[in-house]
Amino acid sequence: MGRLTLHYLFFILGTVASTDLGNNVILFPNESITSYVILKPLEISSLISFTVCLNYYTALTRDFALFSFANPEKANDILIYMQGSSTYSVSVGDEDVYFIAPERTPGWKHICISWESSTGVVTLWINGNALPRKTLKKGYSIKAQPFIALGQDQDSYGGSFDKKQSYEGEISDVQMWNFILSPNQIQLAMVNSNSINGNILNWKSMEYELKGDAIIQSKLVDYAAR
Repeated sequence: MGRLTLHYLFFILGTVASTDLGNNVILFPNESITSYVILKPLEISSLISFTVCLNYYTALTRDFALFSFANPEKANDILIYMQGSSTYSVSVGDEDVYFIAPERTPGWKHICISWESSTGVVTLWINGNALPRKTLKKGYSIKAQPFIALGQDQDSYGGSFDKKQSYEGEISDVQMWNFILSPNQIQLAMVNSNSINGNILNWKSMEYELKGDAIIQSKLVDYAAR
């Protein structure tokens, strides 16, 4: 294909510019099945390991979804879900493990979840501290063609949301890697160091779509000062 033809094809298909969200949060102002954010990954191959990190701030005491990664075969290929005030549910390949965390206190929380296929080990970090590890889906491979949503739990690929599982609050600094972050890298991610940015999802170079009432707002908190 000639260069002119290729350029014309890109023009016809259109492109989505990446945005630096480093100084921003996404606000989910109310309980809804229509408000969520679609994140476009930089890397779309299958995964045998991953780390997802994000900051969140909410007053909710009911269940809610934070991060939902679905594909045409499995609605919960990766799901980060909060049950009540102290239980984190982490799903891989439609199977779940549960972490009991200290009771939530007001303020921003930084969480990281990692998983590796070779051992099945799942690790949850909260504000830089690791909880006792679990195992899940040893030998599994997370499929490509992801639909990645913030603020809703996908019960089917790209949809079937439940209002009572929706997120209300703020989310920021969503990063995802196709490898396990070291403890030192977790600490860097927690303070939003420029030396550690996701190679699947990078908050500082993000393609996304806002749906419903989800909106971008400036940060009010310096997380590095926590």
